[in-house]
Amino acid sequence: MNRLAAVRDYFVDAIIDQGGSADYSMTFAQLSSRVYQLPVGIQHVRNGYQLFKGNDTMTSLPEKLDFRSFDSMYQMCYKCTALTRVPQLETANVTNMMWAFYGCSALTEIDGLDTSSITSASEMFHGCSALTAIYSALDFSNVTSQIDTTFTSCKALVEVRFAGTINVDVAMNGCPKLSVDSLLSLLNALCENAQNLTCKIGNTNLAKLTEEQKAIATDKGWELL
Repeated sequence: MNRLAAVRDYFVDAIIDQGGSADYSMTFAQLSSRVYQLPVGIQHVRNGYQLFKGNDTMTSLPEKLDFRSFDSMYQMCYKCTALTRVPQLETANVTNMMWAFYGCSALTEIDGLDTSSITSASEMFHGCSALTAIYSALDFSNVTSQIDTTFTSCKALVEVRFAGTINVDVAMNGCPKLSVDSLLSLLNALCENAQNLTCKIGNTNLAKLTEEQKAIATDKGWELL
């Protein structure tokens, strides 16, 4: 019985994510009829969970896709190796962006993402080796897992800004081309009175900073590596 209930709940969620209406009290027969009534078109999709995963021909996101109702972008563009640019997205309600752009090796620019509600940024831009700029500030205030794999292998990244407060270990040593302004934005976003927290930016980036600039992090209790 529990298995049937789980399948029904999954059925309901899938219908809602595709822009339909359903509730958990419906029978399987009623839910099946709702499938036939689903609206057609990308504009009716209500969730980004694995939406374009593995798509190796898509160069840009569909213009009609409405992100305002999304609560997940988990693996949304996982290994979308032809994707080159991401426009400004209204993602204030998204709580999960894990692996969202993992392996998007042709992606060069992101106009904007609202990350203020996400709780994990794991693997978010991992392997975005051509990414040079993220134009709106990333707010990781609600992230509770380490930001250690978020920017892995982002070797071309120059410009990125941070808003809010970072309260977990962070690693950007895989981004050796970061501008000084980007580095200072990161250091300024680090929380005060850190306890056993590490900000790893790597020797190449450390060499760009003055001792006074490095002290922005160390004076707040962070270990800067």
